[in-house]
Amino acid sequence: MFRRILTGPRRAVWGSSAAEHKSIGLQVLLWLIWTLIVAAVGYLAWHGDVAAHQPVNTLGLVIHCAVAGVIGLVVLSWLEMRIEPWRFLNRQ
Repeated sequence: MFRRILTGPRRAVWGSSAAEHKSIGLQVLLWLIWTLIVAAVGYLAWHGDVAAHQPVNTLGLVIHCAVAGVIGLVVLSWLEMRIEPWRFLNRQ
């Protein structure tokens, strides 16, 4: 799949229809929401340590962000499959 994206012409990969441009906008929106949620989880973990006047627990911060990221990716994929199921069909 990546070889086709890298070697094929851009128009063949992304297409020019309005529906495909709309789906790219949807992907950007979902990824933006995912990034903000992971950053918010990291901030809340950091802020809890700072507010309690404790040293920052770096391992806990990494674990919280990783768990939020993985759960977010699963939810992101599920939402994308529910909203645009035709993008997940195998077309060759």
